[in-house]
Amino acid sequence: MYALVDCNNFFASCERLFNPALNGKPVVVLSGNDGCVIARSNEAKALGIGMGQPAFELRELFEREHVTIFSSNHILYGDISRRVMSVLSQFSPELEVYSIDEAFLSLDGIHMPYGVEAYARSMSQAVMRSVGIPVSIGIACTKTLAKIASHRAKKIARYDGVCHLVTPDQHAIALMECPIGDVWGVGRRLAPRLIEQGVLSAWDFTRLPREQVRRMYTIEGERTWRELRGEVCYDVDESPAARQSITVSRTFGQAVTAFDDVYEAVANFTSTAAERLRREGSAAGSIMVFVKGRGCGPGRYVGALQYTLPVASDSTIELLQYARKALAGAYRRGEAYKKAGVILGHIVPRGHVQLSLFDTVDREKHHRLMQVMDSVNKQVGSKVLRLGAEGGHKTWQARHDHLSPCYTTSFRDILVVKAKEK
Repeated sequence: MYALVDCNNFFASCERLFNPALNGKPVVVLSGNDGCVIARSNEAKALGIGMGQPAFELRELFEREHVTIFSSNHILYGDISRRVMSVLSQFSPELEVYSIDEAFLSLDGIHMPYGVEAYARSMSQAVMRSVGIPVSIGIACTKTLAKIASHRAKKIARYDGVCHLVTPDQHAIALMECPIGDVWGVGRRLAPRLIEQGVLSAWDFTRLPREQVRRMYTIEGERTWRELRGEVCYDVDESPAARQSITVSRTFGQAVTAFDDVYEAVANFTSTAAERLRREGSAAGSIMVFVKGRGCGPGRYVGALQYTLPVASDSTIELLQYARKALAGAYRRGEAYKKAGVILGHIVPRGHVQLSLFDTVDREKHHRLMQVMDSVNKQVGSKVLRLGAEGGHKTWQARHDHLSPCYTTSFRDILVVKAKEK
């Protein structure tokens, strides 16, 4: 048995967590530069607000329907996510964090005296009690079916947040009511091909002959087909394969021309990427910096340059040295830049880094310094300790006109409760 735990309207729920007055009211969260809608409460969905819809198209509706708007606060959302996953880890020794708001749990071998569904409800209640985030839980014999069950738990009121697919009839009904495009593993490219051939639902897909599925839709398509039929092909992965690259990029709030201003942005992106490296126990063997000019179309300037490091590193100090060199090669004087980014590649586990006989960097010293910096920032607040190159002007920073405080990660944003004397 597998359980998929999915946080309901996660970004909107995080914002409501510290402002209960928003419960029952429409709430939306906007993307970088407050451009598009990336999260909606159920009340906002009921107003017809679409995912990815540009915010400027919705201004009148926001005002008329008193919609509360937030800029995306990824520091807050990331911390709340870690708290949710910490609670879930108490319910199974096998936990796979699938995304910021989803996790798979294996329920095999776990003592559940009151049954699987009761165990799932206790899981949901624990997350709500400890963190305050509502979740939906789908339970089935494969991860792909658990995904479908989770969707039903969230969308169909009679399940009350927990859908357990047990009997063959329950499986069949769930598959018949699941559009093929909503099946985990099918994707946008495969779905149109299947629909053209009359495969409209997950049930239709399972009726295809296995040989045809493998011939037309590759091994991955066959694995999805087998999972939908109840055969386990994907187990819970407690240690996901190391990622191949880490990308941090932003669209600027205003066009930037000066090299130092662009480099300040690149330095911040490099620092964030290096923090992720260290958190995952990895090191990067290459760094690419890219910049994009204002405008669009063939006339828009795009520059990029990559450096290969002599020794893979997770040190912000060392990575910044190469980031500056790369930017110097990609930057073109006189251009007005609207976006920049950093890509760390050739990622390897930190313990498997191949050293060099000619290496002159004191890597142990760098490692201790980064440990201290990460420890202080974790305890006191993000970016409290940073390198000088990260600056403080931030003329490039994206618009966040509706940004909420970082309630859980910054001392200055901690909520203050005042008691009135009687």
